[in-house]
Amino acid sequence: MTNTHNRLQSASKSVKPSAHPGLPRLSATEQTKLSWAKAVKSYADVPEVFKDFFEPYLAAGRSFPYAVLTPSFQGFIRTTSEKLICDLGDEIGVLERTGSTYAAQCYPLERISCVEVTSVLLDSRIKITSATQQGTPASITLRFNSVTDYLFTPFLDRMRLGGVGSTEAVRGSDLEVFDHWARSSYKFMNYARGSLLGGEVVVHAVLQPEVRMSRIRILGKTFYKTVSPTLAVILTDRELITIREEFRQVGSHRYGGVWDYIPLDKIAALSLSERDAGMLLLSIDLPAGARLEYLVQAAMRKEIDPLLDGFKQRMN
Repeated sequence: MTNTHNRLQSASKSVKPSAHPGLPRLSATEQTKLSWAKAVKSYADVPEVFKDFFEPYLAAGRSFPYAVLTPSFQGFIRTTSEKLICDLGDEIGVLERTGSTYAAQCYPLERISCVEVTSVLLDSRIKITSATQQGTPASITLRFNSVTDYLFTPFLDRMRLGGVGSTEAVRGSDLEVFDHWARSSYKFMNYARGSLLGGEVVVHAVLQPEVRMSRIRILGKTFYKTVSPTLAVILTDRELITIREEFRQVGSHRYGGVWDYIPLDKIAALSLSERDAGMLLLSIDLPAGARLEYLVQAAMRKEIDPLLDGFKQRMN
């Protein structure tokens, strides 16, 4: 990702502002930087529209929280508004700009049921699924350039640990669990190793390669469609982690991944059911009727059953 960023910077040096009225007058580098998230280090750095949210905290003598501002994405397929996320101790606050005002929502750490992280090339998103202070289901998505993803690591650690905190390192024996994955996907071996938090113990892990089926045959050439992207499911003593490639029915290029982090105590049910064409459906039921579903081959049952058993044992 760093190399990609450096190439973008080098290429942008030859880009000149447009001389035509109505077209952007920013260089390529300046336009790219508009998609970067920014650390908000003090009350003085807070955009004016959000300032009154922090006044009660500062009036109570509390220090300014760790905060990050994500930009708006106007003109993209999906329009994303400017948001400010902050660590308020036992909850995560997200302020979303709506014109000249904003909407605020706070997500208590103990009520967060899933954190989804998507990273495809330079486009990153974090989706928080939770219940509000009033107990109603809620979710929010923050979007930003992957160059600035390091700013969100403290939030991810806080949400995944539930505010407990950990100074432990990941045990070598838990990292070694994924070593044999290198034969089928070196990328997913590294994805899995990098997904563990300090002190987290791996109970069971499953890796399913991409599942493809023939779609059509033209002039002696067979075209395939993806039924299920490469999928890793990792059960630890704290959470269930799923990692999958971006879903594309056609084409062989895969540029990123999607990580779901689910606390074990937020899983209402974990089940496997039959589907057509020799496929199974792995279902993860969350609070308030939310559900995550993943297709796996029937041949993977012998590897997934121990994962289901390990989950039941930990929840009994």
